Amino acid sequence: MNFSQQNPSFSSKIGIDSLDLAKILCYPQVSDLEYISRLHEIHSLGVNAILSTGTTKIGKISIAGKGCVSLVVKAEVNNKICALKIRRTDANRITMKREVAFHRIANSAKVGPILIDHSDNLIAMDFIDGWSIIDWVRQPGITRHNVRNVVSRTLEQCYNLDRAHIDHGQLSCLDHHVIISKSGTPIIIDFESSSTQRKTSNVTAAAQSLFLSGVVSKRVNWALHLPKREEIIQMLRIYKRGQTRDNLERIMQLVL
Repeated sequence: MNFSQQNPSFSSKIGIDSLDLAKILCYPQVSDLEYISRLHEIHSLGVNAILSTGTTKIGKISIAGKGCVSLVVKAEVNNKICALKIRRTDANRITMKREVAFHRIANSAKVGPILIDHSDNLIAMDFIDGWSIIDWVRQPGITRHNVRNVVSRTLEQCYNLDRAHIDHGQLSCLDHHVIISKSGTPIIIDFESSSTQRKTSNVTAAAQSLFLSGVVSKRVNWALHLPKREEIIQMLRIYKRGQTRDNLERIMQLVL
């Protein structure tokens, strides 16, 4: 099979029985028994093929993303294009069941890619065709209207999570946890660090990344001419004390 080294967006189907999959399904430590077990899992989920596409490579195969707990690949599941999350063999958890539970809560709050199916080591969900928020804000031609839309819809989703009593846990750095779809819709992803035991801080955490620190906030500040940091911080303190719709609206009015 020919894999393009020059074009990271090049896409190739890899049959699910290909030995090339061992490094993906069992990353980073491959064993025959684990590989066979995970092959059974992808068959049970109806995975027809893996697509080699993305900017990260594992051996010959390009993937959509790599984290401390899992890899993400683009796949065909029952002939539908999906994102397939694969638990790393060295992950600090033995199954993906906890993340699945949090993902379902997020979906019930109308947040996150739609969960399609799962097994002990795999999660299949809708594939979001778009850019990470940090790549999106760097694109030329992004208008004030575009930024306003992304900011307001991101905060709305964070508020939904707050109301559902689930704390995402990683929204103070949105760079790898929000995808902007081709239609301009922000989608919050990755619920592996979520909790229903912590006090929720989704709006305040995301606001930190959107308004106060990092590359995303610089672009947002440029587009929206944000008020002084002290004003934003004060409004976030008010929201933290009372996570109400009125307090969310006050944040929106201040920054938008």
